[in-house]
Order: sequence, then C-alpha cells, then structure tokens
Amino acid sequence: MSSTIWPDGLLTALVTPLRNDQLDLDALAELIERQISGGVDGLVVGGGTGEFGSLTLIERRALAEGAVAAAAGRVPVIVQTGSLATRDTIGLTEHAQSIGAHGALVASPFGEPINWSERYGFYDSVNASVDLPIMLYNTPPAGVLTFSQIEQLAALSNVSAIKDTSGDPGLLGDLVTNDQHGLQVYVGMDTLVFDAITSRASGVIFGVPNFIPDILASLVGRLKRRDLTDDTFELWRELRTFLRFMEVSPNYMSLCKAGCAIEGIDVGDVRAPYLMPSQPERAELARRLATLRTAYELLD
Repeated sequence: MSSTIWPDGLLTALVTPLRNDQLDLDALAELIERQISGGVDGLVVGGGTGEFGSLTLIERRALAEGAVAAAAGRVPVIVQTGSLATRDTIGLTEHAQSIGAHGALVASPFGEPINWSERYGFYDSVNASVDLPIMLYNTPPAGVLTFSQIEQLAALSNVSAIKDTSGDPGLLGDLVTNDQHGLQVYVGMDTLVFDAITSRASGVIFGVPNFIPDILASLVGRLKRRDLTDDTFELWRELRTFLRFMEVSPNYMSLCKAGCAIEGIDVGDVRAPYLMPSQPERAELARRLATLRTAYELLD
C-alpha cells in the first residue's frame, strides 16, 4: 500500500465537454477554472460522469492531458483509467503517470461479469505496471466489492484509496472505522455527503459540483470544520433535496451538463446513445437549482 496522501474534501467528477461530437478542450479549461475558483479540492477526469465508456482511447488520453494542463498544479488531477481490457487500462494508467496526474482511479472491467480471481489479477497487473497511486473504484456496473476483497486489494503496493459508490452505508462504516486496510475513503453517492464527511471519510467524488462547486465546497468545508450550526443543517437540508433529485434521475450525467449550461458554461451535449434531458426535465432542474441558489445566498 502506498503512503501517498490524496486530497481531502470535495473532488469533482468532471463532465467531458463535447462540441460537434468532438472533445472541446477550451470548454474543459473553462470548466476547470470554475471548479478551482469554486473551491473544490481535486478533479477526476474520465469517470462515469465523464462518459468514459463512449470515448476512444485517443480521446481519453487527450482529455487527461487537457485536464492536467488546465489545472496547472493548482489542484490534483486524478485520471479514471478503467476499461474493458487489462492492456488498455495499463496503457491509460501509464499515460496518466507520464503526464503528471496525481493518481489513477481504476474501475475493473464492466459489462460481462468477471470473477474474483480475474478481478484481483486485473488490479495486480495494473498495480505492477506503474508507480502511480491507485484509487479503487467500487461501482455497481463493475460489480460491488466486499470488504474482504477490498482488504486484499489494499495490500497491493500502489493502492492507497477507494471511491465507494456502492450506496451501502454499512460498507461505508466498515471502510471508515475498520481502517486497518489503510485506505483513504471517498464516497461517490451524492446523498451520502453528510455521512461521509462527518464520519471522517477523506472526501466525496461525484458529478453535481460541475455546476455548483461553490455551494458544495461551502457545505463540505463546514462539515470538515465541525461547524454543525443551524445554518449548516439548513444548507444540508436544501442540498440533500436537490442531490436526491439528481441521484434518482435516469439522466444524471446529462443533467450535470444541463446544469453547467444553466450556470453559464457550455459543455455541449452527451454523446449517443446517451440523451440530453427533455425540456420538462430541464425546466425542473432550473427551478430546483434556483431554489437552492436562493437558500444558499441567504445562509452563506
């Protein structure tokens, strides 16, 4: 297990800006400026919210390079390098190391299930290929890992963190309190932000900060400072209502892109087969976002 320290707090799972179905690296740079000025603690590129499954390997490398260049060392950039083939994940992880990424978030192959021996072998091979810190990605599409399996993977030399998107509060509790594994723990479910930070997890990684980094950075900062005032609970009440709306939507990543447009940054549409939200969905997002902004401005 690596002793590398990952960033604490709020990490944004970036959307991938597209224009005419091509990467828009200028919009990516603008998006990253909004994140940094909004107070986020780190960036994740090429994750689920970033539509990595619909990107080519060439696009994924260009995206990672654009993000590292735009961040310019001001906040850590973590590259999600998981793919369907071990060789492709190794290639993407080696590339992430070569361009100066802070670490790699690695999802195991998804789609047709792989067994535990195959999954362990996948992570072992990726681990052996680099010196880059590795964050496990525990996500349902790749099959949720058990606590015992996570402990075994934590023994690999470069594995030092986990993003848990299982949505299982019991597993979150085990990861945070039974910490002999030594992993820094990040939560990927939007509505578990409060639970994650107050239970002293290292942080959270999800997509909504793409368009409201300031609001979420304010909440996470309050929780990290143990500023559990009435205002903090009121902000969380408003935020949880909004995050729950996002979390249960069938269009999460496209709603994140629509939210960016509402907040004044054009990151384009999602790539087919994904679809942008319908007009009623966009209207509901705008209404809820306006309500949240009003509450935030009154409290902050």
